[in-house]
Order: sequence, then C-alpha cells, then structure tokens
Amino acid sequence: MIEGLYIHIPFCANKCPYCDFVSFISEPSKKYLELLKKELELYKDLPFDLKTIYLGGGTPSLYPTKLWREFFKDLDTRGAKEITMECNPESYKREDFEGLLELGINRLSFGVQSFLEKNLRFLGRWHSPKESIRAVLEAKSAGFENLSIDLIYGLPGQTIHDLREELKIVRDLPITHLSAYLLTPYEDTLFGHLWQKGELRLPSDGQIEEMFLFLSEELSSMGFEHYEISNFAKEGYRCAHNLLYWSHKEFLGLGVSAWSFINKKRFGNYRNLEKYKKAVLQGEKPIEMEEILEGEELLKDYLFVALRTRDGVPKEVLPNIPDHIREFFLEEGDRVRLSKRGWLLINEILLELWDEVANP
Repeated sequence: MIEGLYIHIPFCANKCPYCDFVSFISEPSKKYLELLKKELELYKDLPFDLKTIYLGGGTPSLYPTKLWREFFKDLDTRGAKEITMECNPESYKREDFEGLLELGINRLSFGVQSFLEKNLRFLGRWHSPKESIRAVLEAKSAGFENLSIDLIYGLPGQTIHDLREELKIVRDLPITHLSAYLLTPYEDTLFGHLWQKGELRLPSDGQIEEMFLFLSEELSSMGFEHYEISNFAKEGYRCAHNLLYWSHKEFLGLGVSAWSFINKKRFGNYRNLEKYKKAVLQGEKPIEMEEILEGEELLKDYLFVALRTRDGVPKEVLPNIPDHIREFFLEEGDRVRLSKRGWLLINEILLELWDEVANP
C-alpha cells in the first residue's frame, strides 16, 4: 500500500555549490506540472492509502500559488495528514502562505541554511538572515502550525561560537522542526571539485563530532527531540513523510530523478528532463533504473534507513551485534538503536553489520 507521495520540482533560480540534487536554472514550467499529473495517472491501478505528500526540489516555491491551486484541484489529497512544501525564504509573502494553507498544505520546510550573513554568502544563497526570520514569522502569522528549517554545519572555519549564535535565533522562532545537515562535498558539485583539488578545507572529524554533539545537546535543551541523525522535532512534530522512508513503507516519487519504493522494488526516474518528458508523453513510466530487494539485500536496505533513527530496529532483526561495535548500540525495551556516537560512525558500523548479515 502506497502511503507517501513525493513530487520533485527541479527548477531553481541558481545552483548552490553544495547541492547534488537534480535541478535546472530555469523559470518554473506549467507544462511540467501537467507532466506530473500524467505520470501519476500511469500508477492509478496501484493501491494508495496516502498519509503524506512532500513537494521537494529544486525550489517548489518558485511556482506562484495560483499554479499550485490548479495542480491541487486534480490531486486527491483525502487522508493525507501531512502535506509539506519546501520553500526558499525569499519566495513567498504572507498572502502566499495563506493561499498554500487553503490548498491543504499544512507544513513548510524553509531552506534557511544559516542565520549568519558570511555563511549564506559562502553557501551561495541569495536570501538574508532577516528574510529567513520574516518568512517563518509570516508563515506562522498566516496560520501554519508546523514549520521546519534547514541548517548546514561543518563549514570551513565554523566554530561552536558561530553555532551558538545561530541557535540564539532558532530559540526565538516559532518552529516545530529543524534539520541540521553536515556539509558534504558531493562529487558532482562545485564544492566537490574544490575539495578534490585541495581548495576546500573542511573541519576535522573531531571538530565535526564536537559540532554534532553541541547541536544535539543545545536543541534538546530547547525542547527538540533528536529523532534521526540530522533531524530534530518538538513533541508530535516528527516529519511523517520522512518516517515513511526510514520505516521502509511504500512511497511513490513523481518527476525528474524521483525515487520510489513499491513491492520491494526501488526505482528511479530519468534524471534528464527531455527523456522524462518523452516517456511520460508516450504513456510510459519514466523509469531509468530499478532494483529488486529481496532477502539479505532487503534487510541491508532496512538497516541502512532504520538505524538512522532514534527508534532503531526490533532486537530480533539484530540478534548478534559484533562485540567490537556493541559499545555504539543502546537497547530500549524490545528495540536496539545506535547511540549518538554510533550515528557519527554509522557508515563504518553498517559495513561491519553487512558482514554479520552475510555470515550469521
């Protein structure tokens, strides 16, 4: 049963130097929204019990709200308890937020990234700290109760003092959720190229650990639960859509480069816009790659997503944790999860667990 719907909007005003998502510097296309509807029709025979919808990108908020109104009038959102849209802080004003609420969108995720001007310039962001604060306050004033922001840490030269200054602003904002992502120099990004050439100096592992633990402790003191490696939520405000991913529930992804997980099969759409468009217009599912997950591979995939969360996995899934990594696990009732220090080493720990899964 498909419980989540992800919709990828690939258009951006500019390409951020750290972003490895598929995006194009272009005005948003009304025709693309029509393609999304046609693609959804290709899956009409599958069983749906939609609980969440997530509009991600790219920059969904590049579209004026009147076009979203046209899109949503043909979309059956009954039963969806959480409908999220990613927004750039500079995109919308109060009247736009009111319009989104009328469409049933009840959660906004703002790509703030930093409240410090120097960091925003380094990250290639066009908005100002004041615009971020204004956007959150206007969304709240318009009636949004569920507001999230993204921050990026692990920047060159960043200090605990810098993070403390960021969190002073966070403390006064009416947000219910925060995602804190470690800056990662992905291969096909500008930062990735600079890092490979030795022109981007990132913090040491020790400094990253210090920042990670500082964020966790400070946000916890502000009433946020650290419920996934990069995510923090006030009580009752965990991101329901992402929880579907992390608990291995079925979801459908629409749009260029979108991924889906249905019937133990993970598949991804074309990353090329023209190939995606051609397939959809021909009435074909625009799938570029797929992988059937069975047995050991299905278990590995589940561990990869579930161990990112505070809920972890049932003990019977991991009955024999190797002694040399047991210190990074915590047992709570009938479940086992990684500690915070375990989260910091999750990739190395998963490699050790793969050996255990392959040779029980």
